[in-house]
Amino acid sequence: MFRRPTVRYGATPDSETPYQRAGQVWDDRIGSARVQAKNWRLAFFGMLALSGGLSAGLVWQSARGTITPWVVQVDRLGQAQAVAPAVADYRPSDPQIAWHLARFIGEVRSIPADPVVLRQNWLEAYDYVTDKGALVLNDYARTNDPFSKVDKTQVSV
Repeated sequence: MFRRPTVRYGATPDSETPYQRAGQVWDDRIGSARVQAKNWRLAFFGMLALSGGLSAGLVWQSARGTITPWVVQVDRLGQAQAVAPAVADYRPSDPQIAWHLARFIGEVRSIPADPVVLRQNWLEAYDYVTDKGALVLNDYARTNDPFSKVDKTQVSV
């Protein structure tokens, strides 16, 4: 509103010398490099913030500790019968104890024709016992030596 008009005496073109053109080309090159550097810097800090946020999320997720083990009871064909979260005070039923005990006895007492199967049975039997039970199984294996009987006899329990 209260501005003075700019005084123009004539439209004079900008003086153009080879030095000014070279300077303009140089400014264009450096200017685009500066703009690219700014864009790369912006992208880097954006990715750094994203990575930090994801890392914080992973730390938070792992600190929650909400892993719940589940127990799946299956029948002899492998079909699921009961599915429930595992609890600390779980007591197996008598048929379950009997089945696992029969399997343990079968793995220890049976002597198959293949020594690899016998070794696998014994390793599975060791999975059932504690350290003291492993010592008892070692003594039983030393006295009865089932591996020496592989070629001579076969026992199925």
